[in-house]
Amino acid sequence: MVWLLLPPIVMVLIYTVVFSTIMRARLPELDNQYAYSIYLCAGIIVWTFMLELVQRGKGVFLENANLIKKSSFPRMVLFVPVVLVALFNSLVLLMLVLIFMLIADFPLSVTILGFIPALAAGLYLGLTVGVLASILNVFFRDTGQIVDIFSQGLFWATPIVYPVTILPERIQALMYFNPVFSVIRVAQNSLLGMPVDLVSLVPAVLFATFVLVAAFLLYKRSYADLLDQI
Repeated sequence: MVWLLLPPIVMVLIYTVVFSTIMRARLPELDNQYAYSIYLCAGIIVWTFMLELVQRGKGVFLENANLIKKSSFPRMVLFVPVVLVALFNSLVLLMLVLIFMLIADFPLSVTILGFIPALAAGLYLGLTVGVLASILNVFFRDTGQIVDIFSQGLFWATPIVYPVTILPERIQALMYFNPVFSVIRVAQNSLLGMPVDLVSLVPAVLFATFVLVAAFLLYKRSYADLLDQI
């Protein structure tokens, strides 16, 4: 369990030291020495949660090929442990951040409850992308590598380690086409005690629904071929 939690914790510590201490990054909206660290932690928790769902989900069918061929059961059950492990890791990280906020005497607000729908939207988005990637990975074995490269680019294209306000207004407007942006922003605002706009999660939910429908149609259409390919 320690090895599951250690990588994201170390990542948060590194980014906090580099951006907050060395580069002295600050949030223009809040005048608190710990605001940036909490902003960073909130984004990392949700991002790591979604990424883990995608990373573990993309290999579900290939990793369980023998079980799928020998037994008859609903194949989507294989994603249950993926969700449970990722959710457990994220909740533990969230608890550590909340404990840090209490120790640092950072003001806690009722907006913290907004983290729950943000995490739920992240679950829906990460799981649907993971299911689609797992199906594509059976037929196109380079899918895993493509997803990894795309994830790295998406991480830096999303305001997780930097505030969106430092970007030009034209780029800020384009951020709303990034379904991950709204999920991350709601999570960050909820822990920082800033206004939480749950309506902004709608595009992410709609995008995840589109991916889910695409995954379902692809799975239904290629089920026989999928069993042969694995």
